[in-house]
Amino acid sequence: MNFNKILLWVNLFFLQSYLVRFSIGPVPTNLQEVLIGLNVVAFGWMLLKEKRFLRTVKDIPKHWVLLGFVVLTVLSFVIVRPPVNVDFIRAVRFLLFAVLLTFMFVQTFRTDMERRHALFVAGMGAIFFGIFSAIYNLAGQNVAYDYRLQGPLDSAVYLSYYLTPFFLFFVIDFFQNMEKRANIFHAILLGILILFTRSMGSIVVSVLLLCLYFFKRSDLRFLRSKAVKTGLGIVLALVLGMAFYVKILPSFTTTNTSLGERDEIWATSMYLLKDPKNLMFGVGYGQFQTQYAANVDAVLGHKPLDYIILQPHNIFLLFVFQYGLLGVAFLLFCMYKAAQQFLHAGKKDELRVIVGIMLFYFFLHGLIDTPFFKNDLLILLVLLMELGTGNLLIKQGKKA
Repeated sequence: MNFNKILLWVNLFFLQSYLVRFSIGPVPTNLQEVLIGLNVVAFGWMLLKEKRFLRTVKDIPKHWVLLGFVVLTVLSFVIVRPPVNVDFIRAVRFLLFAVLLTFMFVQTFRTDMERRHALFVAGMGAIFFGIFSAIYNLAGQNVAYDYRLQGPLDSAVYLSYYLTPFFLFFVIDFFQNMEKRANIFHAILLGILILFTRSMGSIVVSVLLLCLYFFKRSDLRFLRSKAVKTGLGIVLALVLGMAFYVKILPSFTTTNTSLGERDEIWATSMYLLKDPKNLMFGVGYGQFQTQYAANVDAVLGHKPLDYIILQPHNIFLLFVFQYGLLGVAFLLFCMYKAAQQFLHAGKKDELRVIVGIMLFYFFLHGLIDTPFFKNDLLILLVLLMELGTGNLLIKQGKKA
Protein backbone atom coordinates (compact mmCIF):
# COMPACT_ATOMS: atom_id res chain seq x y z
CA MET A 1 0.00 0.00 0.00
CA ASN A 2 1.31 3.45 -0.98
CA PHE A 3 1.60 5.29 2.35
CA ASN A 4 2.55 8.51 0.55
CA LYS A 5 -0.73 8.58 -1.40
CA ILE A 6 -2.74 7.77 1.71
CA LEU A 7 -1.20 10.68 3.56
CA LEU A 8 -1.84 12.99 0.60
CA TRP A 9 -5.50 11.98 0.58
CA VAL A 10 -5.69 12.55 4.34
CA ASN A 11 -4.10 16.00 3.99
CA LEU A 12 -6.47 16.94 1.16
CA PHE A 13 -9.53 15.73 3.06
CA PHE A 14 -8.52 17.48 6.29
CA LEU A 15 -7.31 20.78 4.82
CA GLN A 16 -8.57 22.52 7.97
CA SER A 17 -6.50 20.38 10.31
CA TYR A 18 -4.46 23.50 11.11
CA LEU A 19 -7.31 24.36 13.49
CA VAL A 20 -6.10 21.56 15.79
CA ARG A 21 -3.27 23.38 17.52
CA PHE A 22 -0.76 22.24 20.11
CA SER A 23 2.94 22.47 20.96
CA ILE A 24 5.79 20.03 20.52
CA GLY A 25 8.12 21.06 23.29
CA PRO A 26 8.53 24.85 23.07
CA VAL A 27 7.42 24.99 19.41
CA PRO A 28 3.75 25.80 18.67
CA THR A 29 2.41 23.80 15.75
CA ASN A 30 -0.77 22.21 14.45
CA LEU A 31 -2.05 18.92 13.07
CA GLN A 32 -1.73 20.10 9.47
CA GLU A 33 1.99 20.76 9.80
CA VAL A 34 2.53 17.38 11.45
CA LEU A 35 0.57 15.53 8.75
CA ILE A 36 2.40 17.31 5.93
CA GLY A 37 5.72 16.66 7.70
CA LEU A 38 4.92 12.94 7.82
CA ASN A 39 3.90 13.16 4.17
CA VAL A 40 7.30 14.64 3.27
CA VAL A 41 9.03 11.67 4.92
CA ALA A 42 6.78 9.17 3.12
CA PHE A 43 7.25 11.03 -0.18
CA GLY A 44 11.04 11.00 0.20
CA TRP A 45 10.99 7.28 0.97
CA MET A 46 8.84 6.65 -2.12
CA LEU A 47 11.30 8.55 -4.32
CA LEU A 48 14.22 6.53 -2.99
CA LYS A 49 12.34 3.24 -3.29
CA GLU A 50 11.29 3.96 -6.90
CA LYS A 51 14.69 5.45 -7.76
CA ARG A 52 13.06 8.72 -8.76
CA PHE A 53 14.93 11.11 -6.46
CA LEU A 54 17.33 12.61 -9.01
CA ARG A 55 14.64 12.81 -11.69
CA THR A 56 12.34 14.61 -9.26
CA VAL A 57 15.09 17.10 -8.39
CA LYS A 58 15.56 17.75 -12.11
CA ASP A 59 11.81 18.41 -12.38
CA ILE A 60 11.94 21.29 -9.89
CA PRO A 61 12.47 24.03 -12.54
CA LYS A 62 9.21 22.93 -14.19
CA HIS A 63 7.34 24.03 -11.08
CA TRP A 64 7.68 27.72 -11.91
CA VAL A 65 4.61 28.73 -9.89
CA LEU A 66 6.07 27.21 -6.72
CA LEU A 67 9.48 28.66 -7.46
CA GLY A 68 7.85 32.03 -8.10
CA PHE A 69 6.26 32.11 -4.65
CA VAL A 70 9.51 31.03 -2.98
CA VAL A 71 11.72 33.48 -4.87
CA LEU A 72 9.33 36.39 -4.33
CA THR A 73 9.15 35.66 -0.60
CA VAL A 74 12.95 35.48 -0.30
CA LEU A 75 13.33 38.73 -2.25
CA SER A 76 10.76 40.41 0.00
CA PHE A 77 12.66 39.34 3.08
CA VAL A 78 16.03 40.44 1.69
CA ILE A 79 14.88 43.81 0.29
CA VAL A 80 12.16 44.96 2.69
CA ARG A 81 13.57 43.35 5.82
CA PRO A 82 10.22 42.86 7.59
CA PRO A 83 10.33 42.20 11.31
CA VAL A 84 10.48 38.51 12.11
CA ASN A 85 7.32 38.67 14.18
CA VAL A 86 4.39 36.31 14.69
CA ASP A 87 2.64 37.50 11.51
CA PHE A 88 5.74 36.91 9.40
CA ILE A 89 6.44 33.46 10.85
CA ARG A 90 2.82 32.33 10.45
CA ALA A 91 2.69 33.52 6.84
CA VAL A 92 5.99 31.85 5.94
CA ARG A 93 4.96 28.58 7.53
CA PHE A 94 1.67 28.47 5.64
CA LEU A 95 3.49 29.16 2.37
CA LEU A 96 6.16 26.54 3.10
CA PHE A 97 3.63 23.79 3.75
CA ALA A 98 1.50 24.89 0.79
CA VAL A 99 4.50 24.58 -1.53
CA LEU A 100 5.50 21.21 -0.07
CA LEU A 101 2.01 19.72 -0.34
CA THR A 102 1.53 21.00 -3.89
CA PHE A 103 4.89 19.66 -5.01
CA MET A 104 4.10 16.23 -3.56
CA PHE A 105 0.65 16.33 -5.16
CA VAL A 106 1.86 16.90 -8.72
CA GLN A 107 4.78 14.49 -8.37
CA THR A 108 2.70 11.71 -6.84
CA PHE A 109 -0.51 11.93 -8.86
CA ARG A 110 0.92 11.55 -12.36
CA THR A 111 -2.23 11.31 -14.48
CA ASP A 112 -5.25 13.55 -14.76
CA MET A 113 -7.42 10.66 -13.54
CA GLU A 114 -5.42 10.46 -10.31
CA ARG A 115 -5.53 14.22 -9.87
CA ARG A 116 -9.24 14.33 -10.49
CA HIS A 117 -9.76 11.66 -7.84
CA ALA A 118 -7.54 13.59 -5.42
CA LEU A 119 -9.62 16.74 -5.94
CA PHE A 120 -12.73 14.63 -5.36
CA VAL A 121 -11.29 13.56 -1.99
CA ALA A 122 -10.61 17.22 -1.14
CA GLY A 123 -14.18 18.05 -2.15
CA MET A 124 -15.57 15.41 0.17
CA GLY A 125 -13.47 16.96 2.90
CA ALA A 126 -15.08 20.32 2.14
CA ILE A 127 -18.55 18.76 2.52
CA PHE A 128 -17.51 17.16 5.81
CA PHE A 129 -16.14 20.44 7.16
CA GLY A 130 -19.20 22.39 6.03
CA ILE A 131 -21.57 19.98 7.81
CA PHE A 132 -19.31 19.99 10.88
CA SER A 133 -19.38 23.82 10.90
CA ALA A 134 -23.18 23.80 10.69
CA ILE A 135 -23.45 21.40 13.65
CA TYR A 136 -20.88 23.49 15.55
CA ASN A 137 -22.91 26.66 15.01
CA LEU A 138 -26.21 24.95 15.87
CA ALA A 139 -24.60 23.83 19.14
CA GLY A 140 -24.15 27.51 19.97
CA GLN A 141 -20.42 27.73 19.20
CA ASN A 142 -18.86 30.64 17.26
CA VAL A 143 -22.29 31.90 16.23
CA ALA A 144 -22.23 35.03 14.05
CA TYR A 145 -24.28 38.03 15.18
CA ASP A 146 -26.34 37.74 11.98
CA TYR A 147 -26.47 33.92 12.19
CA ARG A 148 -24.47 33.32 9.03
CA LEU A 149 -22.86 29.90 8.78
CA GLN A 150 -19.17 30.11 9.63
CA GLY A 151 -16.31 27.85 10.61
CA PRO A 152 -15.21 26.97 14.15
CA LEU A 153 -12.55 29.72 14.22
CA ASP A 154 -13.09 31.57 10.96
CA SER A 155 -15.57 33.86 9.24
CA ALA A 156 -18.42 33.05 6.88
CA VAL A 157 -16.41 34.44 3.97
CA TYR A 158 -13.54 32.07 4.74
CA LEU A 159 -15.90 29.10 4.85
CA SER A 160 -17.61 30.03 1.59
CA TYR A 161 -14.21 30.57 -0.04
CA TYR A 162 -13.28 27.01 0.90
CA LEU A 163 -16.57 25.41 -0.14
CA THR A 164 -17.26 27.18 -3.44
CA PRO A 165 -14.37 25.83 -5.58
CA PHE A 166 -15.52 22.30 -4.78
CA PHE A 167 -19.15 23.21 -5.49
CA LEU A 168 -17.94 24.21 -8.96
CA PHE A 169 -15.89 21.00 -9.18
CA PHE A 170 -18.86 18.73 -8.50
CA VAL A 171 -21.25 20.62 -10.79
CA ILE A 172 -18.88 20.59 -13.77
CA ASP A 173 -17.74 17.03 -13.11
CA PHE A 174 -21.40 15.98 -13.22
CA PHE A 175 -22.06 17.68 -16.55
CA GLN A 176 -18.87 16.22 -18.00
CA ASN A 177 -20.00 12.73 -17.00
CA MET A 178 -23.67 12.57 -16.07
CA GLU A 179 -23.32 8.93 -15.02
CA LYS A 180 -21.69 10.25 -11.84
CA ARG A 181 -25.08 11.12 -10.35
CA ALA A 182 -23.72 11.37 -6.82
CA ASN A 183 -21.82 14.50 -7.84
CA ILE A 184 -25.01 16.53 -8.26
CA PHE A 185 -25.98 15.50 -4.72
CA HIS A 186 -22.57 16.66 -3.47
CA ALA A 187 -23.00 19.94 -5.36
CA ILE A 188 -26.47 20.52 -3.86
CA LEU A 189 -25.12 19.93 -0.34
CA LEU A 190 -22.33 22.44 -0.88
CA GLY A 191 -24.71 24.89 -2.55
CA ILE A 192 -27.00 24.83 0.49
CA LEU A 193 -24.05 25.36 2.84
CA ILE A 194 -22.79 28.27 0.72
CA LEU A 195 -26.25 29.89 0.78
CA PHE A 196 -26.22 29.72 4.57
CA THR A 197 -22.88 31.56 4.67
CA ARG A 198 -24.69 34.37 2.82
CA SER A 199 -21.48 35.26 1.03
CA MET A 200 -22.73 37.22 -1.97
CA GLY A 201 -19.25 37.17 -3.48
CA SER A 202 -19.24 33.37 -3.56
CA ILE A 203 -22.81 33.15 -4.87
CA VAL A 204 -22.39 35.73 -7.64
CA VAL A 205 -18.98 34.50 -8.82
CA SER A 206 -20.04 30.83 -8.84
CA VAL A 207 -23.12 31.68 -10.96
CA LEU A 208 -20.97 33.74 -13.35
CA LEU A 209 -18.45 30.93 -13.75
CA LEU A 210 -21.11 28.27 -14.28
CA CYS A 211 -22.67 30.47 -16.98
CA LEU A 212 -19.22 30.75 -18.57
CA TYR A 213 -18.86 26.99 -18.53
CA PHE A 214 -22.35 26.31 -19.88
CA PHE A 215 -22.04 28.89 -22.67
CA LYS A 216 -18.49 28.14 -23.75
CA ARG A 217 -17.41 24.68 -22.64
CA SER A 218 -20.32 22.30 -22.27
CA ASP A 219 -20.96 19.92 -25.17
CA LEU A 220 -24.48 19.06 -24.02
CA ARG A 221 -26.96 20.26 -26.64
CA PHE A 222 -29.78 21.08 -24.27
CA LEU A 223 -27.54 23.58 -22.48
CA ARG A 224 -27.19 25.48 -25.75
CA SER A 225 -30.92 25.93 -26.33
CA LYS A 226 -32.43 29.41 -26.15
CA ALA A 227 -34.70 28.40 -23.28
CA VAL A 228 -31.79 27.25 -21.12
CA LYS A 229 -29.72 30.32 -22.00
CA THR A 230 -32.68 32.54 -21.13
CA GLY A 231 -33.13 30.71 -17.84
CA LEU A 232 -29.47 31.12 -16.97
CA GLY A 233 -29.69 34.81 -17.84
CA ILE A 234 -32.68 35.22 -15.52
CA VAL A 235 -30.87 33.41 -12.70
CA LEU A 236 -27.82 35.63 -13.18
CA ALA A 237 -29.96 38.78 -13.20
CA LEU A 238 -31.73 37.68 -10.00
CA VAL A 239 -28.43 36.93 -8.25
CA LEU A 240 -26.95 40.28 -9.28
CA GLY A 241 -30.11 42.05 -8.12
CA MET A 242 -29.96 40.25 -4.78
CA ALA A 243 -26.30 41.21 -4.38
CA PHE A 244 -27.16 44.86 -5.06
CA TYR A 245 -30.05 44.79 -2.57
CA VAL A 246 -28.12 43.00 0.19
CA LYS A 247 -24.63 44.52 -0.15
CA ILE A 248 -24.69 47.78 -2.11
CA LEU A 249 -28.04 49.41 -1.28
CA PRO A 250 -27.46 49.48 2.51
CA SER A 251 -24.20 51.41 1.97
CA PHE A 252 -26.24 54.41 0.79
CA THR A 253 -27.76 54.85 4.24
CA THR A 254 -24.96 53.71 6.58
CA THR A 255 -21.20 53.19 6.55
CA ASN A 256 -21.42 50.25 8.96
CA THR A 257 -21.49 47.67 6.16
CA SER A 258 -19.04 45.25 4.60
CA LEU A 259 -18.79 47.61 1.63
CA GLY A 260 -18.11 50.52 3.99
CA GLU A 261 -15.34 48.53 5.63
CA ARG A 262 -13.83 47.79 2.23
CA ASP A 263 -13.87 51.52 1.44
CA GLU A 264 -11.78 52.07 4.59
CA ILE A 265 -9.39 49.25 3.69
CA TRP A 266 -8.92 50.38 0.10
CA ALA A 267 -8.48 54.05 1.10
CA THR A 268 -5.75 53.06 3.57
CA SER A 269 -4.20 50.78 0.96
CA MET A 270 -4.00 53.63 -1.56
CA TYR A 271 -2.34 55.77 1.10
CA LEU A 272 0.28 53.08 1.75
CA LEU A 273 0.98 52.78 -1.97
CA LYS A 274 1.81 56.49 -2.19
CA ASP A 275 5.15 55.50 -0.73
CA PRO A 276 7.23 54.45 -3.78
CA LYS A 277 9.04 51.84 -1.71
CA ASN A 278 5.78 50.14 -0.76
CA LEU A 279 4.66 50.16 -4.38
CA MET A 280 7.92 48.77 -5.72
CA PHE A 281 8.73 46.18 -3.06
CA GLY A 282 5.64 45.80 -0.85
CA VAL A 283 5.33 46.35 2.89
CA GLY A 284 6.92 43.00 3.74
CA TYR A 285 5.62 39.47 3.60
CA GLY A 286 2.73 39.06 6.05
CA GLN A 287 2.95 42.67 7.27
CA PHE A 288 -0.22 44.30 5.89
CA GLN A 289 -2.17 43.86 9.12
CA THR A 290 0.48 45.75 11.11
CA GLN A 291 0.77 48.55 8.53
CA TYR A 292 -2.99 48.95 8.28
CA ALA A 293 -3.49 49.24 12.05
CA ALA A 294 -0.65 51.82 12.28
CA ASN A 295 -2.01 54.10 9.52
CA VAL A 296 -5.79 53.74 9.29
CA ASP A 297 -6.63 56.41 11.93
CA ALA A 298 -4.53 59.04 10.18
CA VAL A 299 -5.96 58.18 6.77
CA LEU A 300 -9.63 58.19 7.79
CA GLY A 301 -9.50 60.90 10.45
CA HIS A 302 -11.65 58.72 12.71
CA LYS A 303 -11.70 55.24 14.18
CA PRO A 304 -12.25 52.49 11.58
CA LEU A 305 -14.90 49.81 11.78
CA ASP A 306 -12.13 47.34 12.59
CA TYR A 307 -8.39 47.57 13.28
CA ILE A 308 -7.70 43.87 12.75
CA ILE A 309 -7.62 43.53 8.97
CA LEU A 310 -5.54 40.57 7.82
CA GLN A 311 -5.52 41.33 4.08
CA PRO A 312 -6.51 44.21 1.77
CA HIS A 313 -9.63 42.57 0.25
CA ASN A 314 -8.29 42.71 -3.29
CA ILE A 315 -6.00 40.15 -4.89
CA PHE A 316 -3.91 42.74 -6.76
CA LEU A 317 -3.42 44.78 -3.58
CA LEU A 318 -2.63 41.54 -1.76
CA PHE A 319 0.21 40.68 -4.12
CA VAL A 320 1.57 44.22 -4.30
CA PHE A 321 1.72 44.48 -0.50
CA GLN A 322 3.31 41.04 -0.19
CA TYR A 323 5.79 41.31 -3.07
CA GLY A 324 5.59 44.72 -4.77
CA LEU A 325 5.16 45.25 -8.50
CA LEU A 326 7.04 42.04 -9.24
CA GLY A 327 4.34 40.16 -7.37
CA VAL A 328 1.60 41.81 -9.44
CA ALA A 329 3.48 40.87 -12.63
CA PHE A 330 3.69 37.28 -11.39
CA LEU A 331 -0.05 37.25 -10.65
CA LEU A 332 -0.95 38.72 -14.05
CA PHE A 333 1.22 36.15 -15.83
CA CYS A 334 -0.48 33.32 -13.90
CA MET A 335 -3.88 34.75 -14.86
CA TYR A 336 -2.84 34.91 -18.51
CA LYS A 337 -1.57 31.30 -18.49
CA ALA A 338 -4.70 30.07 -16.73
CA ALA A 339 -6.99 31.81 -19.26
CA GLN A 340 -4.88 30.51 -22.13
CA GLN A 341 -5.04 26.91 -20.89
CA PHE A 342 -8.79 27.12 -20.25
CA LEU A 343 -9.68 28.65 -23.62
CA HIS A 344 -7.41 26.32 -25.60
CA ALA A 345 -8.35 23.13 -23.75
CA GLY A 346 -9.59 20.37 -26.04
CA LYS A 347 -12.74 18.35 -25.50
CA LYS A 348 -10.76 15.63 -23.75
CA ASP A 349 -8.95 18.05 -21.42
CA GLU A 350 -11.70 17.83 -18.82
CA LEU A 351 -9.46 18.37 -15.82
CA ARG A 352 -8.03 21.58 -17.30
CA VAL A 353 -11.54 22.95 -17.61
CA ILE A 354 -12.46 22.04 -14.02
CA VAL A 355 -9.24 23.40 -12.52
CA GLY A 356 -9.47 26.52 -14.68
CA ILE A 357 -12.95 27.33 -13.36
CA MET A 358 -11.88 26.63 -9.76
CA LEU A 359 -8.88 28.94 -10.16
CA PHE A 360 -10.92 31.69 -11.83
CA TYR A 361 -13.08 31.64 -8.71
CA PHE A 362 -10.08 32.72 -6.62
CA PHE A 363 -9.20 35.42 -9.15
CA LEU A 364 -12.72 36.86 -9.47
CA HIS A 365 -13.83 36.65 -5.84
CA GLY A 366 -10.36 37.89 -5.00
CA LEU A 367 -11.31 41.30 -6.40
CA ILE A 368 -13.32 41.94 -3.22
CA ASP A 369 -12.13 39.29 -0.71
CA THR A 370 -8.74 37.73 -0.03
CA PRO A 371 -9.00 35.47 3.03
CA PHE A 372 -5.81 33.59 2.25
CA PHE A 373 -2.03 33.71 2.84
CA LYS A 374 -2.53 33.20 6.58
CA ASN A 375 -4.55 30.00 6.61
CA ASP A 376 -5.07 26.71 4.80
CA LEU A 377 -6.73 28.45 1.82
CA LEU A 378 -3.22 29.26 0.67
CA ILE A 379 -2.68 25.53 0.04
CA LEU A 380 -5.73 25.45 -2.21
CA LEU A 381 -4.71 28.64 -4.05
CA VAL A 382 -1.13 27.48 -4.69
CA LEU A 383 -2.30 24.02 -5.79
CA LEU A 384 -4.83 25.44 -8.25
CA MET A 385 -2.34 27.98 -9.59
CA GLU A 386 0.20 25.19 -10.17
CA LEU A 387 -2.35 22.99 -11.94
CA GLY A 388 -4.36 25.74 -13.59
CA THR A 389 -1.48 27.31 -15.48
CA GLY A 390 -1.40 24.11 -17.51
CA ASN A 391 2.28 23.24 -17.71
CA LEU A 392 1.91 20.21 -15.45
CA LEU A 393 -1.47 18.85 -16.43
CA ILE A 394 -1.19 15.44 -18.07
CA LYS A 395 -3.32 13.86 -20.77
CA GLN A 396 -5.68 11.13 -19.61
CA GLY A 397 -3.83 7.97 -18.68
CA LYS A 398 -0.35 9.14 -19.70
CA LYS A 399 2.54 9.24 -17.32
CA ALA A 400 4.62 12.34 -16.74
